[in-house]
Amino acid sequence: MTKVHLFLKLLSLFTLALLTSCGSVQKIAVGTTGSLMYEATRGLETQGNWDNFKNGTLANLTLIDGLLHLKPEDTELLVTAIKGYTGYAFAVNESLYLEDYFKDELQSHEKDQAIYNYAKAFSYGVKFLESEGISWDTLVKSQNQEGGVVQVLDNHLSKKMLHYEGVIFAAQALGGMINLQKTDMALVANLPIVKGMFDWVCSNEPSINFGACQIFYATYEASRPRMLGGNPEKGKEIFLKLIAEQPNNWLARVAFMQYYIIPMVEEDDYKTQKFFMETALRKHYKELMGSPSRKMERDFSEPRLRLYQSLAIKRYEIIKKYEEELF
Repeated sequence: MTKVHLFLKLLSLFTLALLTSCGSVQKIAVGTTGSLMYEATRGLETQGNWDNFKNGTLANLTLIDGLLHLKPEDTELLVTAIKGYTGYAFAVNESLYLEDYFKDELQSHEKDQAIYNYAKAFSYGVKFLESEGISWDTLVKSQNQEGGVVQVLDNHLSKKMLHYEGVIFAAQALGGMINLQKTDMALVANLPIVKGMFDWVCSNEPSINFGACQIFYATYEASRPRMLGGNPEKGKEIFLKLIAEQPNNWLARVAFMQYYIIPMVEEDDYKTQKFFMETALRKHYKELMGSPSRKMERDFSEPRLRLYQSLAIKRYEIIKKYEEELF
């Protein structure tokens, strides 16, 4: 099915859902649309132009909000909304906030927008968990029970990608809220739940999203003080192992810069990663320009990595702009 045909089918189904007065027909139409939209999120990962992702995503998320109003219990729509708002907060709002952070801006519109979008993603995450019989209160209480968060998720969820994505993106949303509001100790207290949610997904699907688990665990170790159980050297080890295993996931390198190298002021490590990213940057823009006679670089052999690569380029360009102040 071509993209045009898919779009027309989505449009016709959505129009049917809005116009029909029959609730059952409406829910069937929305359910079919929800399934298509969930599958279509994989296509978004092939977007190599960060600006196109930034400018095009929110309109789609607003459409998903409308569909969820018609069928709030639709699992595929809920997971699509969780992924969408979490992805936008991380890829767009947090990336743009990085510049405000380096400039020590006390007020940041992008930081606020990141928090708002993470919060919306997490609210959908709570609804997703509730639809599977898990209340937020149950997760909180599980921390004092045998097996903890992992056991609760194991008891209620299936081991399939839909549930893995619902949990890991909801966890990322909550983790993002915590990271951006570290002075809110009531919020920070939920960090063990975030880790438990990641533990459940990553123990079952360790390669999900080309290294999302490893980036989380590396950041988790590197960003916490030793007195709170952090281990920066272990974080660095996880980052370097991921970079070796996933050389085309440039986001792993930029995350290494952002969450370990810059806080630890490791200038030699920065120069090593910068040398690689300068080549990656040139390849990225050359690929965007296109050429019918040019052979595809091996870096782009996995189409779903393109969004991660474009995000890495965006953040690297911001880091590079402030490198003299950082080191």
